[in-house]
Amino acid sequence: MTDRVLLEGIIRGVAAGLYLATAIVIGRSLRSPSRLSGSLSYVSKAAHVLAQFPPAMAPLGAMYLLLDLPSVVGASLAWIFVTEFFEESKRFDRRKLIPFVVVLVNALIAKMAPLEIARGLWLLHNFITVGLMSHVLIIVVRSWSSDLVERRRLVVTPLYVFTSLYSISVAFVQTMELFTFAARQPSMFAAFMLLASSALGAFVFGQAGPELFGQSKAPEPGVHAREPAVRLSPAEKTLATELDRLMKVERLYRTPDLRISTLARHLRVPEHRLRQLLNQGLGFRNFNAFIGQWRIDEAREALADPEQLLVPISTIAIDSGFQSLAPFNRAFKRETGLTPTEFRTRALAPGGADEAPEGA
Repeated sequence: MTDRVLLEGIIRGVAAGLYLATAIVIGRSLRSPSRLSGSLSYVSKAAHVLAQFPPAMAPLGAMYLLLDLPSVVGASLAWIFVTEFFEESKRFDRRKLIPFVVVLVNALIAKMAPLEIARGLWLLHNFITVGLMSHVLIIVVRSWSSDLVERRRLVVTPLYVFTSLYSISVAFVQTMELFTFAARQPSMFAAFMLLASSALGAFVFGQAGPELFGQSKAPEPGVHAREPAVRLSPAEKTLATELDRLMKVERLYRTPDLRISTLARHLRVPEHRLRQLLNQGLGFRNFNAFIGQWRIDEAREALADPEQLLVPISTIAIDSGFQSLAPFNRAFKRETGLTPTEFRTRALAPGGADEAPEGA
């Protein structure tokens, strides 16, 4: 073993250790899907660091699968983690496990298949990886403006932009190896990239408080005038009162594509002050969720109103501020657990008008 290979082995060993430490920190309280998927994702990253280093894999023989399989499913685990962590779904959608199962089954078949078939299956694996990590990139970039959790917005988002681009580049390199029949070689550059990623991940999540994983007190659905999450200063109370007026009286939430910067201009305050009020003062974690809650509340009232029985649901959706019916249906089901049609049926049933909004 040359000095260069030995040095790369040491670097990769440190990176794997940092990834495992991050997995332990994230998973120390497995009370949410985001923590569980995040911990498993970082375990798979640790496996990937070693699985991509032939000198470490050669002595393992058939036991290499203990590292290789966790490495193979890494992109699907990272995708599940990011969708849970950034989108903060109230209920875990089991359909998110489909990419994980597909990738795992595809890898197992590829390892037992003849060379030509295996090459096609690994090519499919790389395409899936690029697709998943591209979607991760879209999620984190799209969340940039609406995210109200400053630590996640300013630190975690850049981390996953970096790791997404790295994973996509690795998939392209592995695709080239499939076509050139080149054997996998140690790479000092890749080792340093993994060390940087692992160190950044350890730094980002090393002091992760409960608020980063959505465990802080959040507003109840349909409740806006509630006790603030923290004691507000007189200036913040004035700002909160004006914000409430803009929502209740002027119904600014009906504005299509309303951005936090636009709302800050209406309030005549810097954007960072509005972000701080919404997150630390009022307990909201996402600006779109804040606006969406007002829109859903108006739609609930309209759907429960007997005088609007003949008004099409699409009209109610657009009047509430949604641009089309499909996103309204998804948001309404996510918020209430019912489709708009089911909600209207329950609300307008005899004796159901008072119970539907609360029971939903």
